[in-house]
Amino acid sequence: MISDMHIHTRWSSDSKTPVRNQIESALRLGMKHICITEHQDYDQPIFPPDNYTFLIGDTDDMEGYLADLAQCKEAYGDRIEVLTGVELGLQPHLPEKLAAYARDYPFDFIIGSTHNFRGRGADDLRTYEGKSTEEICRLYFQEEYENIVRIPDFDVCGHLDFIFRYAPGAIETFSYSKYGDELDSILQALIESGRGIEVNTSRLKSLGLTNPKVEIIDRYAELGGEIITFGSDAHTPERVGECFEEAGEMVKACGLRYYAVYKERKPVFYKL
Repeated sequence: MISDMHIHTRWSSDSKTPVRNQIESALRLGMKHICITEHQDYDQPIFPPDNYTFLIGDTDDMEGYLADLAQCKEAYGDRIEVLTGVELGLQPHLPEKLAAYARDYPFDFIIGSTHNFRGRGADDLRTYEGKSTEEICRLYFQEEYENIVRIPDFDVCGHLDFIFRYAPGAIETFSYSKYGDELDSILQALIESGRGIEVNTSRLKSLGLTNPKVEIIDRYAELGGEIITFGSDAHTPERVGECFEEAGEMVKACGLRYYAVYKERKPVFYKL
């Protein structure tokens, strides 16, 4: 695999890693492209102990972020292509704000991720009060679908089943049929609008699964989906490109043969 399309650095609230360290890690792995995709979650619910803002540079410092990337592109450009990206936090009330943001900056690639729903973070235990795991997951997927339909300004859906990281028992009790209507709607909306899905490997080493789960990737391919990107979601250098070889084999078993690297918001396809 020659590209990692989901990387965080010190410009994200939950990472302290300099951009250069992530690039150096990608170089050691022989990668040809790396896309820096910092968190940009407007109206992020903030709660202790971390109190993360999840805005670039904690204060929405886009100028600083772009300047840092420009320096890295100049320093490493003859060895690896450093792409400018962002991970947008999707919420149903933000379409106009996110449209303006996507238009105003020179991004190569935009991930759209549903980190929050029902007005709270998916990792906030209060989100689950009074609801069964199945009810919570269904509500999450319904809001994710709404985000996808209302907000066209992203290229791939990040860690589509993000809720499974936090909803108690969701992984163990998952079956596609349980959420088939909601998941089919999400996948069809992405396919029909020319957008794709991310294969996020951040839980593959610890839990033995990608986000989304392989059953969802398989259904995406079955419905005619073709656009996939691979992202480690690395916040530290040792996790760049983690488990990409294994994930690539999983994706090929679903019948997909190419992965995408985005440049100036357009996909370029490479054989798996």
